[in-house]
Amino acid sequence: MNKDKLTSCQRMNALINGEKLDRIPFIPLGILYAGNLAGLSSEEFFLNPQNSFDAQIMGAEFHGYDGAPGFDLPGWSGWDFGGEISYLNENRVLIPRLRRLTVETSKDVEKLEVPDLNKAPGFQKRLEFHKIARKNNLSASIPAGSPLEIVGQIIEPSILMRWFRKKPELVHSLLRLSVDYILNIADYYINEFGAENCSAFSSYPLESNTMISTKMFKEFSLPYMIEVHDKLKEKGIKEFGIHLCGDHNSNLEFFKEINLPERSIVSVSEKMDIELVAKKFGDEYIIGGNIPTTLIRMGKPNEVFKASKDVIEKMKYHKGGFILMPSCDLPPLTPPLNVYIMLKAVREFGIFD
Repeated sequence: MNKDKLTSCQRMNALINGEKLDRIPFIPLGILYAGNLAGLSSEEFFLNPQNSFDAQIMGAEFHGYDGAPGFDLPGWSGWDFGGEISYLNENRVLIPRLRRLTVETSKDVEKLEVPDLNKAPGFQKRLEFHKIARKNNLSASIPAGSPLEIVGQIIEPSILMRWFRKKPELVHSLLRLSVDYILNIADYYINEFGAENCSAFSSYPLESNTMISTKMFKEFSLPYMIEVHDKLKEKGIKEFGIHLCGDHNSNLEFFKEINLPERSIVSVSEKMDIELVAKKFGDEYIIGGNIPTTLIRMGKPNEVFKASKDVIEKMKYHKGGFILMPSCDLPPLTPPLNVYIMLKAVREFGIFD
């Protein structure tokens, strides 16, 4: 197997700057996976940002994959808006659940306010994590959305789906609060770290075509997505990444309207034709994806190897650059051999002369 000629940091900087690479980068989105690999419990991992950061550093060193540590506490924004999070008390990382959401009735919406970030528990954990990241010369990642996903952590999705049709004004009120919350976080980060030391990332699970129609996407999501990205660019943020979680085939054209800067990263799930996504965005965008997480979690190493080889051969010479990635966050109980086998595929088929 070929040896790397660049460090991970050198490789990612070269990718962002459009410079020559030794090989395709491999980012496994292994945040929760790393916590489990380190033998941490849910509370040890999610509520101690130093534990989370250290586990991710060790996971990257153990495997040799790329990418910087990231903050991941599912439901953290719902926690900030007054929800309650519960953790399963086992000696491994399990995804926590929002056991109580803040909004159940229209009267709850009327009383809701943008959280005070100095008292917001989820934000404070995130801030603590990124202070650690900055001490290690890594960027602080601003959560650029989706506003609709934040709404989905404030109100039960089943109620939200009814309100789309019966009480759209309440949905827009919640989206307005979510946008203001995101932009307040951005201002806090920029004041704390400087715009030049911040990047922005957003994922769009509730906007997928399996959740809402394209018409609803255009009404309830797209305008707020555009606003957030426009404001962040005005504030001096230059590095962006987005993840199209699930099936966004009918929405794909509209994602161009958020006007991502060139060299932004666009990653997609296995529900998307990755070559079509690359064509739609063009040669100045970095494309990431899209090995099914179910395959990585449950498949045999030879199956994971073949899937990795196939997408590498499709995307290796995309002019904007390509990152081998899972279709979503790596499940905590992923077999380490399947992570290794993806890196092996990169080092065999993703090498540049």
